[in-house]
Amino acid sequence: MERLDLRHVEYFIAVAEELHFGRAAERLHIAQPSLSQQVRRLETQLGVVLFDRNSRNVQLTDAGRTLLRDGRTMLRQAQHAIEAARAAGVARLRVGFYGSAGSDLLPDVLRAFAEREPSFAVSVSELQLGSIDAVLHGVVDLAFTRLEPGQTQLDVVVIGEEPRFVALPTTHPLASRDSLSFGELVDESFITNPAVRDHGSRPSRWLAEQRRHGLPGRVAAQSTSVQEILTLVAAGRGVGLVPAAVVRHYPRSDVVYVPVDDAEPAVVSLAWRPGSLTPPLETFIDTVREIARGQRDAAAQRGDRVLAGF
Repeated sequence: MERLDLRHVEYFIAVAEELHFGRAAERLHIAQPSLSQQVRRLETQLGVVLFDRNSRNVQLTDAGRTLLRDGRTMLRQAQHAIEAARAAGVARLRVGFYGSAGSDLLPDVLRAFAEREPSFAVSVSELQLGSIDAVLHGVVDLAFTRLEPGQTQLDVVVIGEEPRFVALPTTHPLASRDSLSFGELVDESFITNPAVRDHGSRPSRWLAEQRRHGLPGRVAAQSTSVQEILTLVAAGRGVGLVPAAVVRHYPRSDVVYVPVDDAEPAVVSLAWRPGSLTPPLETFIDTVREIARGQRDAAAQRGDRVLAGF
């Protein structure tokens, strides 16, 4: 198979775009006689004339115009192949997060992990609430979740927990309260995220909690993102139970957050596929734990009601 030297193609394209050997040589940072020689070698190899030359100007022939079009494509493809190969050789860690689960920890974790493992490229993506497919199918290597160990077939480690609030529209009769109990929400319908199916026959954690407090577990709507839930709450479609991270990171003028004193705390956890734990992933998990401890200690000194335990 006949092969083209990509360097010769690059030289040809420079001349074809400049239509001047002197300017093309300056652009390529080579001597003009050397450039002319390389172009002639290309013409000899192809057996065609690429330029009509005279003492006044340089023009492309039909063969030259064809090579200019296809040569540009050839160089783009070659560059893409180089970049793809380099990317494949870079050590990568793909991290996902569900809703507000990574809001407090992830920025600090990414900075700390980059200092520990500078050769690793870490990508981050938000995942759809109510589905573990991205973790289960290996789209991400690890995810910040609200899952508990044993709830799904994923390996899960709990990093911490935080109090929960009820999100109410500002016009709601309970919006002015300093705190509430579950019993005071008995008549409410809830905006929820789709429940992740438990690994077994147990009801979802949300429904089990509702039943323990004597609530019927009415669902007004299900949404797959925090902003969707809050928008429906603001529209008066229902109320929503949210962790403290939502209160901190999603302030809205049309939604009020009221603590629910007897609500179970929301967990913050990490989840990954069974058998996929690697040394870099272990380092990342250790980094998360250290950052979480540091944030808890700082919050305790300030007296904040935030991520606690573990």
